[in-house]
Amino acid sequence: MSEESKPSEETAPPQERTATSIPGMPSPDEFEQFTPELARDFFLSVLDYGQEEHEAKAGIIQELVDLLLPEAKAIAQPIRSRTTGDAKPPEALEQQFGVTVRERAATWLHEPAVRLAGNSRRLEPRGSSPAESGGELRRELFVLTDGRLVTVETVATWFLKDSLRVSGDTLVGAREVTPSEVLRSFDFVSILKVMLETLFDGAAALKERNEQANDIVERSGRFFTIIAQVAVSMKENADQLRKVGDTLA
Repeated sequence: MSEESKPSEETAPPQERTATSIPGMPSPDEFEQFTPELARDFFLSVLDYGQEEHEAKAGIIQELVDLLLPEAKAIAQPIRSRTTGDAKPPEALEQQFGVTVRERAATWLHEPAVRLAGNSRRLEPRGSSPAESGGELRRELFVLTDGRLVTVETVATWFLKDSLRVSGDTLVGAREVTPSEVLRSFDFVSILKVMLETLFDGAAALKERNEQANDIVERSGRFFTIIAQVAVSMKENADQLRKVGDTLA
């Protein structure tokens, strides 16, 4: 008579986690002693991870800038032409739109650079109808061929003269910025996309001139690795945040 097979042991279900494991977070048994004061201090400290993420992104921007400089130089163009004239005195812009005029004498304004990002906002005139005149404040981010990051602010204006629309462009600000400052004004992912295009376009230009850098394979490999790791990290973070939102709904 054959020996009856023993029933298979049931696998215990994995313990469900009620929250993401975070260093210092109390266990469920400790929540009863988790006073409002302790809760406030704990969650305020957890939110500091946002600052760590900001610093990590700033470091990524700086490293990617260093990696693509040879290709950026190949396609760089002057930020502003030396013959560019200001449409309006800055003082007039201050009166008309309330625009603050900052440093305008940067020595690098006519040097070659690559535009990485930009944004704008509409300006409402103070002393005239929006149908008679208007303006737009534009802020642009560039990387110079030596790796410095700079922002340039201009005001594009227009007004009606003898039923004709007259437009102009006035420089109102120019300064060097750090990667950390960049992230306060421009979108991180948008910058990475332009950097990626810069690497491809610059490499193509250098190859066409037969001037391709000897270390292009090494640098581009490191560049692509960083981009891939950023993409994976952001996808995982987005999925986790989405789960938190679904749990709370």
